[in-house]
Amino acid sequence: MRMTTGIERYFRPLRIQGYAGPQIYKEVYMHYIHFLNEDGTVQRSKLDKTTDGKFFKEAVNNTERSMWGEAEYTFPDGNTKRLLALGTDMNGQPVLPQV
Repeated sequence: MRMTTGIERYFRPLRIQGYAGPQIYKEVYMHYIHFLNEDGTVQRSKLDKTTDGKFFKEAVNNTERSMWGEAEYTFPDGNTKRLLALGTDMNGQPVLPQV
């Protein structure tokens, strides 16, 4: 049996009390250890750790841009959304756009 590692990027939706703008997401990196059979198929996987990334919001239109980063992500339900990274304050909290 062989072992290999893999990282999956996931966007977790957040609910922020009092905020009524576009949906906010937290980027999460999930680090896995994969145990492979001799033929290369995955026998089992084990979640090793998770690492938090940036905060993102849904892009309202195609002209909106972010100087902190952008991503297109296909969610498990099949919808693909364009996400814009948000800046953070000194405490690591997202700077929410004015609505």
